Amino acid sequence: MNKGKETYQRVLDVAIYFFAKEGIQKTSFAMIAKELGMSKPSLYYYVESKDELIKKVFDYIFEDYTFEDYFHLKDMTKENLIEQLYLGGMDYINEIQEQDILLNLLSEFTLYANRNKEVDETFIEKIKEVQQMFIDGFVQVLQKAIEFGLMEENNIQAKAGVLALMLDNILNYKMLDMKIEEAAIWKQTITGVIK
Repeated sequence: MNKGKETYQRVLDVAIYFFAKEGIQKTSFAMIAKELGMSKPSLYYYVESKDELIKKVFDYIFEDYTFEDYFHLKDMTKENLIEQLYLGGMDYINEIQEQDILLNLLSEFTLYANRNKEVDETFIEKIKEVQQMFIDGFVQVLQKAIEFGLMEENNIQAKAGVLALMLDNILNYKMLDMKIEEAAIWKQTITGVIK
């Protein structure tokens, strides 16, 4: 990686840190420049405005955020589907939880997107797209469960929504630093849906 790309990556990393810890609204270009050890005008070489920086960080965070990273549909068989669904959910929960800065950042971007949807729908639409991707992914998993005879075909969309909502709610509880039995809750949710 060349020096310009390295510095640009550092700009993103520092912005991520401040957006997650201080909030998007409270983070200033001056704070980011100071942390990077550069002048504010030098920061403008890498990003033209705070709005552009917010968009760049948002795109960076969500570019590789896919359902398939956690739930490997092609590897699911009749014998392992429930276990694969459980493990995928736990991997997702643990990965986000281990990076509490990411959990804070996702929450901050959700709030930011909601506050700014009147001005710019780009952020809220991308978040909806990611949420829908998880619901659609769970629909595919449940369709596979039906093919395998593990469950009956009824209310698939609603059941997929329950799985997606439970993952989000578990993360919300973890963000609040509440002690919950996430593994047991996730397992109970799966067995409640696939029966």
